[in-house]
Amino acid sequence: MARALLPVAQEVVRRAGLRPGELVLDVGTGTGNALVAAAGNARTLVGLDASPAMLAIARTRVADAVLVVGDFAAMPFPDGEFDAIVSTHALLFADDRVAVLREVRRVARAGARLSLSVPGPVEVTPTSIYGPIYERHGIATAGNYPTLEELAGWAEEAGWADVQTTADPAIAIPLPDEAAFRTWRSLGARGAATRKWSQERNEALTHEMLAATPRQPDGSIRLPFGAQYLTAVAPEPT
Repeated sequence: MARALLPVAQEVVRRAGLRPGELVLDVGTGTGNALVAAAGNARTLVGLDASPAMLAIARTRVADAVLVVGDFAAMPFPDGEFDAIVSTHALLFADDRVAVLREVRRVARAGARLSLSVPGPVEVTPTSIYGPIYERHGIATAGNYPTLEELAGWAEEAGWADVQTTADPAIAIPLPDEAAFRTWRSLGARGAATRKWSQERNEALTHEMLAATPRQPDGSIRLPFGAQYLTAVAPEPT
């Protein structure tokens, strides 16, 4: 997933329009893709993630970044701290997306830029292949992926200004083999929904998903995922 999301993180950073010397926050930094893309030009980089293990990987890639373990719904930073904020495919992990975007706005100075991505739209995500299978196994997927209009609406409700969105349906997850597929299957919403299942029940789901999975000529797998981008600006105080 980290390799698949690298070009998405690079595009998120490009859309942020970073300037020399800025203080930049990467929300949900994971293994540090966006930090790598944002490094240089005397910028100070801060990465926030709930996973110490992910941040340990990021540390090996961007040694001079400030890495903080924390919840993006209650970030340990003062009001108006950052010049720019980026986030790559992290927002959909939030239970309340508007509340998280409001919290991100809290730590942004007036005029700060926000650039983020989420997967989707749903027509170019794994749900387009596995939706009926998920339903048969009782895994709810409705509402997991927003439309561009919904994404923009969240940002506007959270108080962001100059909201703009666009989508790239060509983004995909390359998986070299079945072992990699099984790892992917155990992660994210799929893993969370099936964590308490028996081994037999999990294997039945995985077997059914593999049977429906399209293969490349070399036997590898390329799952549709998509990327929807949002940029916005923190408004001046009224």
